[in-house]
Amino acid sequence: MNDLSYLYMEKLVAVAKANYPRVQSFNHRIEIAKSNVASQKLSWLDPIGFSYVARSNRNTVDIIDPAILTGYQFGISINPGSFLRKPGAIKAAKEELKISLLEQKEYELQLESEVKRRYLIYLQSLNNLRLQTKMVMDAESVFKDLRIRYEKNEITFQEYTNASMSISSAYQGKISAETALISAKTSLEELLVKKLEEIK
Repeated sequence: MNDLSYLYMEKLVAVAKANYPRVQSFNHRIEIAKSNVASQKLSWLDPIGFSYVARSNRNTVDIIDPAILTGYQFGISINPGSFLRKPGAIKAAKEELKISLLEQKEYELQLESEVKRRYLIYLQSLNNLRLQTKMVMDAESVFKDLRIRYEKNEITFQEYTNASMSISSAYQGKISAETALISAKTSLEELLVKKLEEIK
C-alpha cells in the first residue's frame, strides 16, 4: 500500500492515547492509587489517641461527682492491632498502584494495536474506493461506446443489456466502497476523538 505511513500511524496512536476517554480514566485511577499509598503512609498516627479532662479545683466533697483529682488530666491510648495492620495496608495500597499501572500499560498496548488495525482498514477501504472509481470510469466508457454502436445497430440488444448491467454493478460496487470507507474512517476517528483531517 503506497499510502501507508508508519510515522503517521504512530502519530495517530499518540493522538488516541492523549484523547481517548478510557486512557484518561486509567490516569485518574493511577492518581487515586497514588493518593491511597500516600494516605496509608501518613496514617501511622491513627492508632494513637490523645485525650484530656479538666476538673475544677473544689475543696468540697460532692456526693454526685466525687472527684479526688482536680485540674487537667491527660491520656494517651494506643491500639496495637492497628499498628500491626498498618504495614499490610501500605503494602496493599502499593500493590493496587502497581496493578493500576499494569492495567494502563495493557490498555495502551491494546489501543495502539486497535488504532493501527483500524488505520490499515481505512487505507484498504480508500484503495478499494479508488479501484472501484476506476472501474466505474472504465464501465462508463465502454457503455457509452456500446450505446453508440447499439444505436447504429452494430451490436445486439443482449450485448447492450450486458453493458448496462455491468455499469450498474460498477456503480453498486462504488457505493459499497464509499460506505466502507466512511465506516472505516468513522471507526478510526472514534478512537482518535478527532477528525482525521485535523491530524497532519
